[in-house]
Amino acid sequence: MQSDESLLARPAFQQAARNFAWLLGERGIRFALGAGVGFLIARQLGPTLLGSLSYGVAVVTLFQSFAGAGIDAVVRRDLLQTPEHTHRLLADSVGLRVLGGLVAGLAMVVYLYFVPVRSADERMVLIVLSLLLLQPAWTVPELWLQAHLHARQAVLAQTVALAVAAAVRLWLLATGGGLPAFAAAIVLENLLAGVALHFAARRAGLRINWWPVPGPVMRRLAVESAPLWITSMAIIVYMRIDEIMLRHLSGPAEVGIYAAATKLSEIWYFVPVALGSSLLPALIRARNAGPDAYHDRLQRYFDVSAAAAYGLAIPVAVLAPWLIRLAYGEAYAASAPVLAIHIWASLFVFSGVARGQWLVNEGHTHFYLYATVAGAVSNIVLNLYFIPRWGAAGAAWATLLAYGVAAWLSSFATAPTRAVAWMQTRALLLPLLGWRYLRS
Repeated sequence: MQSDESLLARPAFQQAARNFAWLLGERGIRFALGAGVGFLIARQLGPTLLGSLSYGVAVVTLFQSFAGAGIDAVVRRDLLQTPEHTHRLLADSVGLRVLGGLVAGLAMVVYLYFVPVRSADERMVLIVLSLLLLQPAWTVPELWLQAHLHARQAVLAQTVALAVAAAVRLWLLATGGGLPAFAAAIVLENLLAGVALHFAARRAGLRINWWPVPGPVMRRLAVESAPLWITSMAIIVYMRIDEIMLRHLSGPAEVGIYAAATKLSEIWYFVPVALGSSLLPALIRARNAGPDAYHDRLQRYFDVSAAAAYGLAIPVAVLAPWLIRLAYGEAYAASAPVLAIHIWASLFVFSGVARGQWLVNEGHTHFYLYATVAGAVSNIVLNLYFIPRWGAAGAAWATLLAYGVAAWLSSFATAPTRAVAWMQTRALLLPLLGWRYLRS
């Protein structure tokens, strides 16, 4: 095993570390500008109105999974492995995402026609946010920036958009803006981020014709990403179905209580994504170096992911009442036990993202589909039982258990993934394995 000094001296390690640091810094700025202003919005709106806004975001996010087309991981991998096809890959990705957005729009119209809404403001929030259904198409340059570790450019672009949107939200707070206005601010932020990402990619050297051309590349992307497309839908279901079911089973106030807690919990989910995008080139190199090097690198990846999750979950669970009072005030006191439960889902989120990198590298996208569908079904069934009895806390327990099914227990279901299941288990048992193993 190589020494820590030689590892730290590697240019590839330093590049990955710099990339991760930029992504971490971007989230810190996002927390200060976005979440900080979001706390003020939550205080002004109160749990009921915040619940209506969060419900609208959850519904649109659910339908947006059509537009994402599940091709992100496939495109990032192909950009690294076949850089000569960069132009065609990105252009055809835009085409697939536009097509998915149109399908999502039709599904949204059907939803608005058949599902009752609480008020005219709630309906307007859903209509305004439906503009986000095409967001995946205009943020395609971010895939290229991620694949080539240009986190600095992506961070600066999105920070500009976030700063403008934060200023707009503060103005809405000062002038007493309504729910549709706050929904429009969300759309504005995403539009500005898309424009900024295009300029950032051009400055980093990306020069392509964005017009898609139906052909072999697009068909291959569609076929290979089909399981991931269904998977992405399943992921969104078990990440957002809680708020939708809470809205219809318990009312918007309970959604507001739940959303306040999950905002403090889910804001950290960028960490495994940033870690994964930064380590993907190293994983591919280790895979090419041989099975022993690949196994060692994967176990380290799972260990680091689990250590980061424990380092987050333990203090947040202990300090949940204080964090909720500090962020939202006494009106959201009921969110504290919800946060103390929901934060433990990060253990499975971090481990699941790490496993997802391995599944894509090995071409086991169909297993990813089965695992996430199992998680989605588990979450729906558990919500039906837990929410009527325990409200927002029940939804948090349902999410925690469903994440465990999808991201960890499902790994034991098939022979090809069983070895990874034991890697995940060893990582999840880090607190019992001792400081010496963790330090190594």
